[in-house]
Amino acid sequence: MKTTNKFLYYLLLPLLFGSCAPKVMTDLVQSRPASVTAEEVRLYGVGQAVPDTAELIGRVKVVDGGVSTKCNYDQVVALAKQETAKAGGNALVLTDHRKPSLLGSSCHQIAGNMLWIGVPAASETEMTAEPSTPAYEDRAITPKSPFMHSTFYASIGYAFMTNRFYLPESASGNPKNGLDWQLGYDWVSRSGFGAGLMYSGYKSSYIYSNMDVNVGLAYIAPQFVMKQKVGRWGIEEKIGMGYFKYRESVENVSASLSGFGYNFLFGAEYYLSDHVGIGADIGYIGSSLPKQDNINYQEGEHSGIFRIHLDAGIRFHF
Repeated sequence: MKTTNKFLYYLLLPLLFGSCAPKVMTDLVQSRPASVTAEEVRLYGVGQAVPDTAELIGRVKVVDGGVSTKCNYDQVVALAKQETAKAGGNALVLTDHRKPSLLGSSCHQIAGNMLWIGVPAASETEMTAEPSTPAYEDRAITPKSPFMHSTFYASIGYAFMTNRFYLPESASGNPKNGLDWQLGYDWVSRSGFGAGLMYSGYKSSYIYSNMDVNVGLAYIAPQFVMKQKVGRWGIEEKIGMGYFKYRESVENVSASLSGFGYNFLFGAEYYLSDHVGIGADIGYIGSSLPKQDNINYQEGEHSGIFRIHLDAGIRFHF
């Protein structure tokens, strides 16, 4: 290895290893001798009251270092506890907790105050207790998830196809615009990641030989779900792949094609309560269907239905 290459290797080596860990920043107000280990540091969630005896030691932040990977909730809390113990504190109260999001960081990011909490004076009852009974129980407080784990939803709205639609000669109407609806179920973890199942339907029609020809689309697919919540507002992103069906019917005669489908969705919700919300979404559903013999496709043209939908409805959370 050339000398220059060796120099670059040793220069970049710490950067490569250091890039895996989140960035930790502290701002000390006072210093105290370390008296507890990181595992003994008490944790208080965002908004949780702390004892009146608490003294501020300083502030700590654990943020995404740019390409951090070791940054789930437990890992970033452990880093903040280490800094708290090092600074002489014995408690950490979180003032901010930012969860991973699709458009932001993939890491949990936290900020908090490092505290020293003196042991409160023992009450008369505590003084008569057995020596092995702790007067002050040390507990790690797990922040409450902002999400109910299960959601059932129903939405209705408008959709339009973006693909070319071949009508029979002398037919009239515009089946590319029609009524759209959704039914589904989502389950999300405390971090906002989860899975679900969605059914989406579509209905329109056109006129042929003085008869109404009904056009229907059906799509059902498992979903990968991401949700974020700020106050009474929620944001969700979904992506899925599944079964797609196109159907035409007139009186007692019908024909259909089935194939593969996929979807993307972005939605927003306003929570009327912890259990009920109203929401709206915009999404895209595409498909791949078998080509039909009686249609003259253009060169390189794909056979499938593609539509954009705008829906609004109600959500029930449990």
